[in-house]
Amino acid sequence: MRSVLGLSVVGLIMGACAVTAKADLLHRYDFSADGSDSVGSASGTLVGSATVTGGALVTNGGNGTVDGKWGGAGPMMTLDPSAVAGITGAFTIEDWFSATTGWPKYDTLYAFSDTTNANYILGAPVRGYSPWPSGVGLIGGGGTTRANAGVWDYVLSGIYLDTPGPHQTVLTYDGTTFSYYVDGALANFSGLSATLVDPGFNLSTLTAIGINGGSPYDDPSLTGSTYDFRIYGGALSADQVASLDSLGSDASNAAIGQIVTPEPASLGILAVGASALISRRRRV
Repeated sequence: MRSVLGLSVVGLIMGACAVTAKADLLHRYDFSADGSDSVGSASGTLVGSATVTGGALVTNGGNGTVDGKWGGAGPMMTLDPSAVAGITGAFTIEDWFSATTGWPKYDTLYAFSDTTNANYILGAPVRGYSPWPSGVGLIGGGGTTRANAGVWDYVLSGIYLDTPGPHQTVLTYDGTTFSYYVDGALANFSGLSATLVDPGFNLSTLTAIGINGGSPYDDPSLTGSTYDFRIYGGALSADQVASLDSLGSDASNAAIGQIVTPEPASLGILAVGASALISRRRRV
């Protein structure tokens, strides 16, 4: 009984360590007034007809008529490469948006690339193939997984998101596995995959960064609004993603920090309490 209890308490402590794993908020664009980074120093630059209006980055991609390609004139906001500097392992990208895109479409929620279609992360509310899922396309970036000898990307998929929002999408990478979440839960739509094992992916190599546009393809900019865009320096857990979804897009930096970078004191208290419990039990 003593060893079972000891293992249980150790498990509790280890579980707490997992829950309190840090994934610091590195950059946040909440569009309260402009494209400023409210956490770091990688503020955005508006391109074309993109505006910051009513607490959102607003663009009208127009059903493919406006080219939102990186370096194009289509509306978007670009980020300085410093937004990904040093992120060579685990990370998380969180996006809050509302889109009205129609089917089939490849409107760009966000894009990280080296300006080519050989290395990128590309988010879309509706991708142009049946059953028209939302998702994130991935290829290259130093990862060891390749799709069709490098011709096509791998896609993490969820239900289409051209419905009224705001919606939350989250892409996490723990250094080995990508996971795609929609509205607080791991995506689950039409049997499509929401995870991908891809060791070695290096986000810091993808320095052409766009929000609401910036695709390495001739894709349109987003027809819609992005309310909040966040980059974290670690992989959020499923529980953390759900908690952030509950907070909504207007949460304070402090409230977000309580979820993604918990106070270490709470873990210490738990460990001390668990140690005392073990001691008491041993004396019984």
